[in-house]
Amino acid sequence: MTTPSPTSLSSRIERLKTVIQRRRGSFPEGAPPFAAAVALFRALARCRSRVQVRAEFLREEVERARIEIEPDWTLAGQHLPMAAPGLQLPDPAQSEHRAALRELGLSEEEAGRVREAITAWRQPAGYAVGEEEPEYGAGRGNWGGTDTGIVYWAWGWMENHSIRDYAKVLRLGFAGIRAEVERELAAADRAAPDYARAENFWRAALAVCDAGLRLGRRYAEAARRQAESAADPDEKARLTGIAERCERVPAEGARTLAEAVQSLWLAHILTCGEDGINANSLGRLDQILYPYYAADLAAGRLDRAGARELMEELACRLYLEYDVQAIVLGGQTRDGQDAVNDLSALILEATRNLGFIRDLSIRWHSGTPASFLELAADLIARGGGIPFLFNDDCFIPALTERGIALEDARDYAPIGCIELTIPGRANPHAVSGWFNSTKCLELAMFDGCDPATGRAIGPRTGAFERFPDFEAFYAAYARQVEALARNMVYHCNRGELAQREGGPLPCWSVLTDDCIRRGRDITDGGPVYNYHSICFLGTANTADSLMAVKQLVFDESRVSRAELLTALRANFQGYEPLRQMLLTRPPKYGNDRVEVDDLARRVCDDFITLMDRQRSPLGGRYFVHLFSFLCNLQFGKNLGATPDGRLAGEPLAYSLSANQGRDLSGVTAMLNSLARLPHRRAAGASAAIVEITPALVEGAAGVRTLAQLTATALRLGVGQLQWNVTNVERLRQAQRDPERFGNIAVRIAGYSQMFKLVHPELQEHIIARTKHGR
Repeated sequence: MTTPSPTSLSSRIERLKTVIQRRRGSFPEGAPPFAAAVALFRALARCRSRVQVRAEFLREEVERARIEIEPDWTLAGQHLPMAAPGLQLPDPAQSEHRAALRELGLSEEEAGRVREAITAWRQPAGYAVGEEEPEYGAGRGNWGGTDTGIVYWAWGWMENHSIRDYAKVLRLGFAGIRAEVERELAAADRAAPDYARAENFWRAALAVCDAGLRLGRRYAEAARRQAESAADPDEKARLTGIAERCERVPAEGARTLAEAVQSLWLAHILTCGEDGINANSLGRLDQILYPYYAADLAAGRLDRAGARELMEELACRLYLEYDVQAIVLGGQTRDGQDAVNDLSALILEATRNLGFIRDLSIRWHSGTPASFLELAADLIARGGGIPFLFNDDCFIPALTERGIALEDARDYAPIGCIELTIPGRANPHAVSGWFNSTKCLELAMFDGCDPATGRAIGPRTGAFERFPDFEAFYAAYARQVEALARNMVYHCNRGELAQREGGPLPCWSVLTDDCIRRGRDITDGGPVYNYHSICFLGTANTADSLMAVKQLVFDESRVSRAELLTALRANFQGYEPLRQMLLTRPPKYGNDRVEVDDLARRVCDDFITLMDRQRSPLGGRYFVHLFSFLCNLQFGKNLGATPDGRLAGEPLAYSLSANQGRDLSGVTAMLNSLARLPHRRAAGASAAIVEITPALVEGAAGVRTLAQLTATALRLGVGQLQWNVTNVERLRQAQRDPERFGNIAVRIAGYSQMFKLVHPELQEHIIARTKHGR
């Protein structure tokens, strides 16, 4: 496989690119407000079962969606009301709101009832779990919380972080899936103990399938009407093609690549209509679409250029300024063969041609062709942080060691940022909880109390001044972690129970094995795999802090324990020489120093072992993400000064990256440090951003160097890798003149975005990260 030269976009795709960026996504212009609210109101009027209400809501959304066949597109479909503009509450006291509801077919009398019905629907379900014990809430917080006692967040209830079985839709269509549901319903024994529960789910599943059938037909009808009145032969042919494809898909199985892409896009629209666009991902797109691509080439229906243009059009449909609709390419097949195919390369080429910020990654294993990695490196070198890389040689063993069958583990794919799932077979409860290890270190130093308030948060593990050696101090840290992690698991388990009662997801369930066969929603034990994934934050700061305490307090006795505690309480005011010693003397993670890297490995290993012992109400395991997303900023705000020299309120390091500005020994040293961490045990995935300057990857030689460096890092055992190609000068220029220079794409935290759209605080964090030039 050679690296093809960039191909110019056709004038049609250029126009689509302009339109979709102006609209900021595939949303109908002038969509009626409150359409989603009315759809839910109508569904509530017909049903009592929550799973059936959710399914009927989806069917109502399809009926109330604004159907528009836009100029130039051959791929029809725009998002449903739930996704755009969202489930808004109308105010019956406002005349314009009442008028909008009348246009949607509601009377004045019903207008007030819409708001009441939706408000009641949104009430959190709590009957399954009741009131929590206050003592179990110690350390818990929420996004944006300012309490300095926050150690973890815990949800348990999960929506939209998923990959549905789109391949099944392409293979069978919603008519075929509906027939599968009907067979189960017909064969079941109505006197069986579980029949009533199963029937309730199957009735909802039928409504979901009907929504899928109706969605394609509505677009087919609209395109057919426009084709009948079109005077231009080319326009008539375009509209007729849309009509013919939508008359077949997603109702029936696809036969061509064009039908497969249309079916995939409409199925994606439907799933986003259930629980929003965020992190509803597509998965292994090259594997899903390749059979249709190969058949088209063999039959002479399509050439490679035509297929690439279709991939470019799909990318336009998926466009969002903040995009975590993940696509992954390459890796291994279910039988362990290399999965790279011509469509893998073609999708990379289409992404490069468009210049979009897409959520695109590749899977690498020891048998991945070097030419494919070089093609990916060519795209990375252009900036923007895509594609990012996942290491099969790490994550497949991590998954199989935690109960995932080998064939399924080989089929893994990332959701959104980096979270792993088994497409169409799992409820991964991605990012179910977030845990700040560095806060636990702070609590260990202050006998379980938050130094900012004096309030007890964790267990009383003893005064820091009385620990006889470093291992005693580490044991206190470990006790804080275990006690507060158990609180987190408790709340995740409550969330799972509450969602089983009040938050079913029938569309996700219909496209997940074995929900139909078992007659159970995905929130109620339907899928093959059910697990929770927990984000572990603070690795670099915790390791650097432990190293500083070990070396300067216990090993060398350079710093007294009392002085260190006093300096931390004072946020180092009046203790700047001590802070400089903490910053400069002990080795720092990210510089290929075994002693501190081993501490980073130890804290990760210990947390994974702890989570391996936990179980959810449905018997699910707890997997670990070594990942922070943007939460390193928020958790940093909740944390006081730390022994690594970090000031109170400053951000923590991103995921497994070094703390910003501390990896001073070059990119290979950073990669060596990263490789020492337990990626092979992180079944939820790991993450690191490594920043390099454009000069390092200039020209064909630079691209080859980047490909070789990447392959070496992955062979060493780095689990997941994100390259950010930029420099401080370019980013400062974008800050000063965002309109002219702010469109530069940068890797943020598991996703990429235009720099001008990034919050100023986060901009400064990105600028502060080391930009390796050697």
